[in-house]
Amino acid sequence: MTAVTLKEKAYIELRKSILTGELKPGDFLTERMLVEMLGMSRTPIRSALERLDVEGLAKYTPNKGLVVTEVSLTQVIEFFDFRVAIEGHIAKRLAARAWNEADLAWFEDNLREQRACVEANDHARFTEADTAFHKKLADVYDNSEIARTMERLQDMLYRMALRVLRKDLNRIRSSYDDHRRIFELIREGRGVEAAARMEEHLEYGKRILLS
Repeated sequence: MTAVTLKEKAYIELRKSILTGELKPGDFLTERMLVEMLGMSRTPIRSALERLDVEGLAKYTPNKGLVVTEVSLTQVIEFFDFRVAIEGHIAKRLAARAWNEADLAWFEDNLREQRACVEANDHARFTEADTAFHKKLADVYDNSEIARTMERLQDMLYRMALRVLRKDLNRIRSSYDDHRRIFELIREGRGVEAAARMEEHLEYGKRILLS
């Protein structure tokens, strides 16, 4: 097993702190503060900051530090509009597909995990399962361009989903119910209904973040 390098460790820890909201939009940390927080030298930290900057999670200024990026209202609208178009299309098309046992088993396991998170009221863990659910639908659809785009959107998807759950404390159960029903409609071959339910599910998230 390959050992995790210091720069990779710094990146993983900072990325997690941003995605979970431990580091909030607008927070500023100097390189000195990060050295103390992570217990590392500046070299691996700077490498991690450069990577976070490229990915759009933070703005890095050399020799100064990191500012966690704000997600603008325009970004929220564009992000969800894109997802409505793409994921509604995926849901409709998957309803006409034959499914293999491995993929069916994956979704059954994922939905069980979502239900367990609802019962435990564990927003962070639910968001991981939520994000995986949407990504897996794109993977099963098997369009390489869509799959690559969804992969690039994973951090934003997680960040947005967690914000929705924290803003609407009742959303975790209804989100699970939506996922379960979307998958049922797909498996029943009811593509138009599956797409409509997916669009309603995503539009609700957008409304919560814009309110």
